Amino acid sequence: MKLRHMMWVTVLAAALIAPAAAQQQNAVDQVTVPLTDASRPGLVDVSLVQGSITVRGTNRRDVLVTARPDTDDDRPRRRRFDADTDGLRRIPQTAGFRITEEANRVKVSADSPNRRVTFEIEVPSRTNLKLSTVNDGEILVENIEGELTISNTNGGITMNNVSGSVMAGTTNGNVRASMARVTAQKEMAFTSLNGTVDVTLPPTTKANLRLRSDNGDVYSDFDVQLQPAAATVTENRTTNGRYRISRNRAIVGAINGGGPEFELRTFNSNVYVRKGR
Repeated sequence: MKLRHMMWVTVLAAALIAPAAAQQQNAVDQVTVPLTDASRPGLVDVSLVQGSITVRGTNRRDVLVTARPDTDDDRPRRRRFDADTDGLRRIPQTAGFRITEEANRVKVSADSPNRRVTFEIEVPSRTNLKLSTVNDGEILVENIEGELTISNTNGGITMNNVSGSVMAGTTNGNVRASMARVTAQKEMAFTSLNGTVDVTLPPTTKANLRLRSDNGDVYSDFDVQLQPAAATVTENRTTNGRYRISRNRAIVGAINGGGPEFELRTFNSNVYVRKGR
């Protein structure tokens, strides 16, 4: 127990102390985080208010975190406080962030919600991810196998050559995924409010699709066996006790005989379900 605690403190110290060399390279910080048990898949949990997240699977047994502060975004904020900066040179600041590791869970977060930080992270190819950002950031995931839970608010989500299961959603942005393999009997969801949902699945995927676009269209090159949408009945207890019958606009259909439910939904764009090669 003492050994784990010492490792955690060491990782924090390495993340928060900026070496002189990093200051000369636009204040970029790099921290290598060992896993408690590298023989088992870990979980990388990244949470940001402002910034982008990129996670790539590689042939490694630890986690490499690179943090890049976005100094350009800070300029308007500093001008509100500085009376005169003429003739002065702006000195890059390091990206304040925290990293903890315990029982194969690596948690990464920014020190301040007001500074925009870009995280570029390399992980073992078999890694579970929990990623979220809110403002002006994109999320990119590549070459990962695991359980992927990804959330964005004002930005897009892109997943290239991923395997396993996905729960991905954003409010203002596109959701694009190219899946090499899917976990059998595992439900998935890809959703956006204002953006395109574009998902490529392996050609042999067995699933029940629930597809919906309120102000757009739905496209697929799979042979989707359409099923009638179930009507929902609600009792309206007014003067004459009428019943109201409404139909869900979602398209429901099976591919390759059906399987777990995959939801692909947007409000203001199109939905694409593509058959991979």
